[in-house]
Amino acid sequence: MIRLVLYVAAVIVAVLIAVWFANTPGEVTVMWHGWRLDTSVAILLAIITVIVLAILALARLVAFIRGTAKSMASARRERRVAQGMKALGHGLAAAHAGQGAAARRYAKEASALLNGNAATYMLQAHAANVNDDAAALRNIALNLLEHPETELAALRDLALRAQKEGDVVGALNYAKRALSRKDAPRWAVEMALDLDLAQGRWDDALSVLDGKAVKGLYSSADFKKLKAAVLVASAEQALAQDDGRTAETQSKKAMDLGGLNESTGERALVAHARALKMQKNFKGGVKELEKAWRTHPSFGLMQAYLDLLADEAPLEQARRVEKMVADNADHPESRLGLAEASLNAKLWGQARNRLTPLLGDDVPRDLHARAAILMAEIETGERNDLSAGAIWLKRALDRITPSAVVAAAPKSISDVLRT
Repeated sequence: MIRLVLYVAAVIVAVLIAVWFANTPGEVTVMWHGWRLDTSVAILLAIITVIVLAILALARLVAFIRGTAKSMASARRERRVAQGMKALGHGLAAAHAGQGAAARRYAKEASALLNGNAATYMLQAHAANVNDDAAALRNIALNLLEHPETELAALRDLALRAQKEGDVVGALNYAKRALSRKDAPRWAVEMALDLDLAQGRWDDALSVLDGKAVKGLYSSADFKKLKAAVLVASAEQALAQDDGRTAETQSKKAMDLGGLNESTGERALVAHARALKMQKNFKGGVKELEKAWRTHPSFGLMQAYLDLLADEAPLEQARRVEKMVADNADHPESRLGLAEASLNAKLWGQARNRLTPLLGDDVPRDLHARAAILMAEIETGERNDLSAGAIWLKRALDRITPSAVVAAAPKSISDVLRT
């Protein structure tokens, strides 16, 4: 209805204008480059109207042609994208299935259709990995490294490739570069830690553990266990380098940290005691081990205690050990420790008496084997009876089991967390 009213109004206006021009025709003269045109105003306006309408029609024709061309180009792009995505999907499936040749073919097709889309570079990287093509992988990684969104993916591929080729330094550098980002991923943390642990780079490992990237990756208990293990290894390294001050600091941090398993806790205590002795605090180290013995007698503590007493006379060592084990004298480790100290002091009878209860058939095999070894030393040392010593050694060999684990510095995260 509104459109009809508007149409009628337009017709009325046009008629009024035509009547007005008919009543007042007027004349117009146009001079242009020697040409002269005499006409009426109405005709001139008609000519102008025709020209304007022609221009508008031409503009609409041009717009139609351009729109058609754009639509065709857009449709062509959509077809290419669809074909590229299809090739990309097939390529990823081929790479996942380990079909190297197919993955490479689809990667090439997807790259041509998608004009270097980041996803095509990722597919090319997967294909290079499947085909074990290190050179191609590095070339692709250079493109991925240029963009923050794909940098981490490239760093991981390069780090894994370097690790596979035995390039520890290269792998570590790539992992550390990934760690420098605010969104550092778990793989970078674990690779850097594992490589630092394997190389004995304890200070670097501690730097990784103290970094923001580690936050939230491990439970509180696992984090404490990891850091304590690294601190103890750092302390032991310092002891080997005669750096008592660093050894004391690192072992004390481990002890204060808590979360120590039995092996790491003992190593921390032993390292701290040895560090105290190295700094002329012999009594402090001895007291620490004596205190620990009351609740946790073990082979490692006894050996550390005897090492601390190495500068004393054998008889004095035996006296100290006897005093230390008095509160739990019948514990197997107390018997073995005192027997060893007595043997060193040539107190043959005392050594025999301490070992006798450990030589029964009901005694655990490892304890029996250790007692038999000491008995062999007693027989050869006291009586020079090589035959009896050989019998005891044969008895020990029959009972030794491979189950004993020697405490050592961790070589990987799994070494720490599985204990």
